[in-house]
Amino acid sequence: MKRALLLLLLAGGLLPACHNGNQEKAQHDTASAVVPLLSTPYYYTQLKGAVDGRQITMELLKTAPNLFRGYYYYDSTGLPISIWGSQDADQVKIYEDNGSREEERFFGGSLGDDGTFKGVWHGDSTSYHFELHTDLRKAQRLQVYYDADSVKLLPSFPNSPLGIASNSILWPDSATDSTLAAFLRKAIAGDIKLNDPRQFVKRAIDSFVTSYRIAAKDADSSDIADGESASWNWTTESDMKVVYNSWPLLVIEKYAYDFTGGAHGNSGAFYQTLDLAKRKVVTPDEYFKPGYKEVLSPLLDKAFRKKFHIDEDESLDQNLLVKTIVPNNNFIVTGKGVAFSYVPYEIGPYALGQVTLFIPFTELKSILK
Repeated sequence: MKRALLLLLLAGGLLPACHNGNQEKAQHDTASAVVPLLSTPYYYTQLKGAVDGRQITMELLKTAPNLFRGYYYYDSTGLPISIWGSQDADQVKIYEDNGSREEERFFGGSLGDDGTFKGVWHGDSTSYHFELHTDLRKAQRLQVYYDADSVKLLPSFPNSPLGIASNSILWPDSATDSTLAAFLRKAIAGDIKLNDPRQFVKRAIDSFVTSYRIAAKDADSSDIADGESASWNWTTESDMKVVYNSWPLLVIEKYAYDFTGGAHGNSGAFYQTLDLAKRKVVTPDEYFKPGYKEVLSPLLDKAFRKKFHIDEDESLDQNLLVKTIVPNNNFIVTGKGVAFSYVPYEIGPYALGQVTLFIPFTELKSILK
């Protein structure tokens, strides 16, 4: 039941590359801005530069106090790599979510109000200097809004458990064309009439606080006094990230984590691939020729084996809950390929986490429309 509710939350507001709207494209090609990365409380920016001579693009967001999230990819492959990090004084560490790799891979350095991120990338038993610069010329400009709140289970109890909620969202920049802004608001919030991002951020938090207070009526104060209160430390976190942003494609991740007691929390990310020129959401059914699922399943199986080092003679259902991986609608398109993402329990056990599998266009020629 919790998983179903989580998926509904992620898909709330659910709304590849095609060409239309020359006016908007010209606007994005000439729009160049620098986000002060050191002094701006919350933001989204796109950075470009090189690591070991390989060009990269980083979609960097500051989504909460002292918290950085986002994605980056090597321009030659287009494979999105999730990143997260924090800041200590003037130093920032941005880690790669590298799955099965044992060695940490991270960007360590400093952010500047001139829109630069400079430092050293560490990983694979080596290191490389990097210098990334703001480059929003072909990117849709977006703003980030954040809020948080907490409530005590028993207000009069000194060591009362807490319900803690935080929410971070993306929102179209104020300079965005009104028609495009309306499309983005609907994709993000699910409500084309909602014009106030702060209201949208607060709505989810207030809903959690209300639910926690209602549930608190069933709390046993004697259990709390005996230290049996851990299950009442409820948490809900949600945020949005940019995965890919090059006109006319914008890919947004909506992530949610929810703990309301039990053995563990529930989490998942839902992706939207948006065609900004046509003002539409791109789905696999529209992107591929009929019969594409039969072609994609073996490619997804292959991608899973490669990512998790599974031998060809080993059955997938020894590691997964399925014998073969079927494409779903949790769909990402970049400039070099596509990805399908599966939340915990969808194809594998909870411990496996969310599984995202990338397939380059070179393997998809027979089914691309």
